[in-house]
Amino acid sequence: MKKVPISFKAYSIFLTVCASALLFYLVSATPRLSWQHILLFGLLIWLAESFGIDLPKVGAVSVSFALLYAAILLLGPASAALAALSTAVVWRDIKERSSFYRWLANGSLAILDTGIAGLVYLYAHGPILMVKGLSYSDFPWILIPFTLCAAAYFLINSSLVSMGIGFLEDVSPVNIWLFDCKWAIPNYFALAPLGVILAQIYVKTGPAGIILLIAPLLIARQTFQVYMELRGAYMGTVKSLVVAVEAKDPYTRGHSERVAEYAEKIARQLHLPEEKIETLKYAALLHDVGKIGITRKILSKTGKLTHAEYRKVKEHPEIGVAIIREIEFLKEVVPAIFHHHERVDGSGYVDGTKGEMIPLMARILAVADSYDAMISARPYRPALDQETVIEELTTYSGSQWDKILVNALMIGLGLNANPREGEKRKGQMSLVGYI
Repeated sequence: MKKVPISFKAYSIFLTVCASALLFYLVSATPRLSWQHILLFGLLIWLAESFGIDLPKVGAVSVSFALLYAAILLLGPASAALAALSTAVVWRDIKERSSFYRWLANGSLAILDTGIAGLVYLYAHGPILMVKGLSYSDFPWILIPFTLCAAAYFLINSSLVSMGIGFLEDVSPVNIWLFDCKWAIPNYFALAPLGVILAQIYVKTGPAGIILLIAPLLIARQTFQVYMELRGAYMGTVKSLVVAVEAKDPYTRGHSERVAEYAEKIARQLHLPEEKIETLKYAALLHDVGKIGITRKILSKTGKLTHAEYRKVKEHPEIGVAIIREIEFLKEVVPAIFHHHERVDGSGYVDGTKGEMIPLMARILAVADSYDAMISARPYRPALDQETVIEELTTYSGSQWDKILVNALMIGLGLNANPREGEKRKGQMSLVGYI
């Protein structure tokens, strides 16, 4: 089990205190609770959450919102919050042996999401459908509390979950929201009408009517599943291409993954959005894919390359672009791969672009790629010691590499600048070649 950060523990306790206060207020303000309905919806919500779809970072998404939304409309905030409490420990948590603090956070989030959304619904003059059913005269005004309730639930849930993941993973909650939650907005508002229909059927037919909506709920879940599987297929495609490169040049096995790791460290120091970091990681994994078109004899040569051989090696960014440019989801990484051997002074290749004209992702890759090339053994030289690597980075930042990005990598890796002969060598080309 992954160690839980202290910040997340504190966040879980804070949520628990807030949720307990809210639940006490809701229950004390409700004269009568319908426990048979609470238990039934609690079970249905627990099942829906147990079969949720994992998100790319942390957490999961499910179709339970339709059931929670129906519970709010049918039973009011107190009963709906008690039913939502069943999500504190779902089957996934039991199977993965999640920490006690995750249980606290999950249960508290459920109470806060449902309870506050329920209060918004009541304050917007939404009727409790088990008490007063809908009539034609309620339209279109009833759409106001319906919409406000759904919007409040989504905003509170996505914000608090993003903050929790931020504490767990030590990343920006805003980036997490944009990466993991923003895409779900249409799905939430598509599930809301399903919740209204479910509530109306429940009023008319009782619990048996829920069976009629099992198929739509399963279809909605399948939509989430297909979306996540598609994202998994993207990464599978990228990894297959990386394997093909490593089969051609086994001496650099693991190089692309390490470059992706260093590139991410730079990006996080720059506070880039999460979706940009994801694109950058794809670019890092694929930056050398063009080496598929270079003969193994050249790639594994232990001596100095001839001019003709070096010209051939310099073609690998163009070959890489030719390989991936027709893959729709990889189009954003094309500029980074094409320019990752450019230098800020214009002395690099493919076309001698310089300074900020070089795409930011390409400049990041240049730093990350060079760093890993220097600390790794190559056919033509052994790995360099850390002091030499730091000297190289420091001396040639501003000429070969973007100085801001070099600093970002060094901060991310906890390195200290040590330019032993920096001024003496200034203006020369780096002695450490990398291809």
